[in-house]
Amino acid sequence: MEFSATLVGIIITLLMLVPVAFLIMSTSGKDKKVKKSVMQLSQTNGINLKTVDVIGNCVIGVDEVSKKLVYTSKTNPSADFKIINMEDVKDCRVKSIKQTDKTLDWVGLELVEKAGKREISFYNEHDENELSTDAFVCLQDAKRWEGTLRPLLKAS
Repeated sequence: MEFSATLVGIIITLLMLVPVAFLIMSTSGKDKKVKKSVMQLSQTNGINLKTVDVIGNCVIGVDEVSKKLVYTSKTNPSADFKIINMEDVKDCRVKSIKQTDKTLDWVGLELVEKAGKREISFYNEHDENELSTDAFVCLQDAKRWEGTLRPLLKAS
């Protein structure tokens, strides 16, 4: 009796863990493919990215030598691919829109350029297609990216 109960417990545990492990492996594999795609697109434009991150649906990278920022969406990297010359950016700051004190609707970076403002979204509560991490994790990532990008701004 004890052996069969143990066997049933092991089988139930495996039935729960195998799909979760498969989901984690397939997601990380997709992230690697997207990063590789963004690196190739960047190299064709003469940009050598040192850092590339996937944050929610956003893939973002920076070349600190040429002072170029590259970002795109995870769902369609080649069509949404954008390059920003950080020497043309006046200010870079974290932007978040709060729904309540404990929940966030939108998190990202706001870049102030000569032509206007540009927003890079890391988290959007209302985007149905976006598979994202927690809003506050995205907020920490946005603060880290702000710290990375600020030294690249041209002193005005």
